[in-house]
Amino acid sequence: MLSAESYALARKPSRRRPLRRRWVKLRMRVRRFTIIHSNPGQIRGLSGGIFRGLSWLSGLFSAVWRAITGLLSWIYRWCCRTAEQAALRIRDFDAVRWDWYQRRLELKSLTQRRQRSRTAPALLMASAVVMIVSACCFSLGFEVRLNGESIGYVENRREVLQVVEQVEQRVSSYLGAPYSLDADFSYSLRYMDRTERLDQELLAQRLFASVDDQPHRYVLLVDGEILGSCQSRTALELMLRRILLSAVPNATQVNTSFVNDVQIQETTSQAVPAATIADMEALLTSLKEETQYYTVQPGDTVSAIALNHDTTVSQVKALNPGLDETRIYSGQQITLSGAVPYLSVQQTVTETYAETIPFQTNVEYDDSMYKNKSYIKVEGVNGSADVVADVTYVNGSETNRNILSYTVTREPVNAVKVVGTKDLPRTAATGSFIKPSNGRFTSGYGYRPSLGDFHTGVDFAGKTGTAIWAADGGTVSFAGRKGNYGLCVMIDHGNGYVTLYAHCSKLLVSKGDKVAKGDQIAKVGATGRVTGAHVHFEIKYNGANQNPLKYIGK
Repeated sequence: MLSAESYALARKPSRRRPLRRRWVKLRMRVRRFTIIHSNPGQIRGLSGGIFRGLSWLSGLFSAVWRAITGLLSWIYRWCCRTAEQAALRIRDFDAVRWDWYQRRLELKSLTQRRQRSRTAPALLMASAVVMIVSACCFSLGFEVRLNGESIGYVENRREVLQVVEQVEQRVSSYLGAPYSLDADFSYSLRYMDRTERLDQELLAQRLFASVDDQPHRYVLLVDGEILGSCQSRTALELMLRRILLSAVPNATQVNTSFVNDVQIQETTSQAVPAATIADMEALLTSLKEETQYYTVQPGDTVSAIALNHDTTVSQVKALNPGLDETRIYSGQQITLSGAVPYLSVQQTVTETYAETIPFQTNVEYDDSMYKNKSYIKVEGVNGSADVVADVTYVNGSETNRNILSYTVTREPVNAVKVVGTKDLPRTAATGSFIKPSNGRFTSGYGYRPSLGDFHTGVDFAGKTGTAIWAADGGTVSFAGRKGNYGLCVMIDHGNGYVTLYAHCSKLLVSKGDKVAKGDQIAKVGATGRVTGAHVHFEIKYNGANQNPLKYIGK
């Protein structure tokens, strides 16, 4: 039997049953909640709660952020106000340093007294952030005001003082007496943008402009280059006029000017160097090396071009790589280098002169005359014209000619030339020569030291009986024995040329025969004064011996 106490303990409810019931209820609620279409109200209540929570958090974050930004703004204004008050009170650099040192001690003591507070570290961190941002975009400097007008920022007031000293020294050296600028400068400590720094050159110009005792000066420029300055414009104009008169004696009677861009400008700048009139005139009348270009004219030679331009052929070749002095043509550009005046003078003169009008030649053809025959039927006569032209010279050389009027005073008479069109006969001279035989060349034209005589032709060795040909077409003027020549043949080509073939073994033509170029006229032999079988060949032009090697094959 159970006792009453044991029965009571057996009837006491277990603690696990309520927990189990709660767990079952939670699972059922979650299962019902997952069925979205059957629990829309609960879902809206949950989402609304989530949104309200997020809204509360965002409001809290906004309040915190406004508090932080307000604190940072207050710290920034406090720093600026403190720095401005310190700059206004302190007059020199040492005092500024002492004030900042005292404030650093105060901040240090403040942080030491509140070590347990989190406000001071937050403020320091915010100040550091502000200082870092400001250092990236701005820097601490002085705003400079000239006569109450802001002109920029400097990091140190010494920058302004140095510009002032430089301007005062230049003005003093020019005036010959000490000079002090009357300028009211004021400075304010500010945060400055690096792009707003003071332009020292602009400040110097403004200070120079404020100098009342600074006289005007006149600067001489040639092609944009400053040569010097002086206090008299008239002196510069007279110097330029003297240069024109020395270059062109009659400069007052003709249109004369400088080719260069010569200007006289008024200035008050002290940066322009001063120069005497004598020094500038000596420079402008001196010579300088300059590259020039020459256009080859008909009949020009390299040596003549070099002579006319005061240079040498070797210098012309050095300036023109690849130039062949034996083959220059009209219109070719040749580079030259010579001394030219520093100032080039241009002179335009109106000239009146008579010009020759060359006559033209009209050609008439006659089929009864051979092609190599012609004659003048009517003699030509040149005409003439009166010309008025403006001629431009630069440093004495003509560069342009502008015709103003052209009046023909006599018409030219054209010439009439009659030219034959009849084909030449086979025996007519062609004007060129061939080798008279196929023998080996043994002796040339000219003086022979070994024999002590002058050789009037050339020799071609060959076997006796080898053919000898007419070098060009013509008429046999001699065929027979002739002294040391032995048996020889002479052919008159009718154009001033006569050829001779000597030492023949046999003659195949007679005097008066017509022969063509390449016809066999004789055979190689050893007649006359010889040392072996060969043909001696001569060419004469108007009775004078010529070197046959210059004509054969040409």
